[in-house]
Amino acid sequence: MSLQELQSEIERKADEEASRILEASKQEADRIIAEANAKAQSLRDERTKALERELDARERAELAVARMDHKGELLRIKSGWVKRVLEEAEKRIAEMAEKGGREYHELLGSLILEAVTKTNGNKFNVEVSVRDKEAIKHAFETIAAKAGKIKKEEVVLQLETLQTRTLGGVVVSTADRGQYFNNTLEARLSTAARTVEGAVYKILFEAGEANE
Repeated sequence: MSLQELQSEIERKADEEASRILEASKQEADRIIAEANAKAQSLRDERTKALERELDARERAELAVARMDHKGELLRIKSGWVKRVLEEAEKRIAEMAEKGGREYHELLGSLILEAVTKTNGNKFNVEVSVRDKEAIKHAFETIAAKAGKIKKEEVVLQLETLQTRTLGGVVVSTADRGQYFNNTLEARLSTAARTVEGAVYKILFEAGEANE
């Protein structure tokens, strides 16, 4: 082989090796780029998912707060209506007691009879307001007689003035003051308030809540 031919062969071999190296480098570069793109996409996907989770959690939290605010506002409105109903009931009862009249006197007699018959013993102090004291005097013997029939023994009632301020009604105690039965209008209103509250909630809001 001549020197020229040898030189040509070397150049050919060098070109082949260079092409092989370039092709291998290109493939490696393509692989590296593909891996980098895949990693970048994975990071983007993970970041997107994390952002979605954060937004979802924030949305759920905001929704929960909104629901709490809604329930709190609804409860405030309900409580306001219940308060208005109870205040109106107290106002009407107070007006009825203040006016006196047959209806209230019958109620007062019933309150005294209930308190006496539900308290042990047969001798009682019956305390009413100054306003009611004169009004109930005429029915006192009749109330004692009715109580006696219910308790099946003679009942003795001592009419006294109630020292505390009240809308009306009665406080009954045994002669020795060992037992008390508070049957004032305030006490009855307080006892009835829980039942009234439930009834008012049902009347005013049950239908609305069913549609929520």
